[in-house]
Amino acid sequence: MFWISTSLFTIRSVQDFTTAVYRLSSKFLIFIAFACGWCLLSGGTLHAEDGQLSPKESRLLTDTYRYVESLEPKKLKIDKKTYQTHSNFEKIFNFPFSGKKLKHWVQSRIKSYSVGSTGDYIAYFHQNEVVLGKQFFQLSPLDRFLVLLHEARHADGKSYSHTECPDQYKFLNPRDLRISPAKQKACDNREDGGYGISASFLFELGAYGYLSHSETAYRYNSERVRIILED
Repeated sequence: MFWISTSLFTIRSVQDFTTAVYRLSSKFLIFIAFACGWCLLSGGTLHAEDGQLSPKESRLLTDTYRYVESLEPKKLKIDKKTYQTHSNFEKIFNFPFSGKKLKHWVQSRIKSYSVGSTGDYIAYFHQNEVVLGKQFFQLSPLDRFLVLLHEARHADGKSYSHTECPDQYKFLNPRDLRISPAKQKACDNREDGGYGISASFLFELGAYGYLSHSETAYRYNSERVRIILED
């Protein structure tokens, strides 16, 4: 006869010991199953790997995608003719405007995130990773998503790389007046590049009432002026 005291029960015989081992194993397996289930439910599949971000930065990234998920088409706030004239969202993305689908479009292209030095830029894309500058996390959810949308386009190949803005390019950088886009690779030569898809998205936000007409026009035009098509 012997006994072993544990925090779960007391063992007084070999038979009790065998029963105890089984019960402990069962409880351990249940605990592991519960823990793994919690990991899966805790948002691990919400977006691509972001282990290099701080907890606060990771939360802001998650909030960015939650924001865009909430953007779904409702009733048009502009007349149908104007919408049909200017909307090219479905032509570019091959699906009608939908925040959930657009989130998936971006996440299918960005495989990881990190924080680092980005120079005069807010972010840049490199080998399926987006490197985010510290200023990225100071932006609004809309502006953060616009950055991610823009960078995700670069995953589609070199044909979506930026071209140099003209020497006499007079437009200002809307986020930093000290930075001149002139002579910099900060323009596009196609309608569906990083600036074109951002403009397309912004137009949908205005058309469905998520932005005022004045803010829509300002933001839309700020993206469109970076598109320099060859004659």
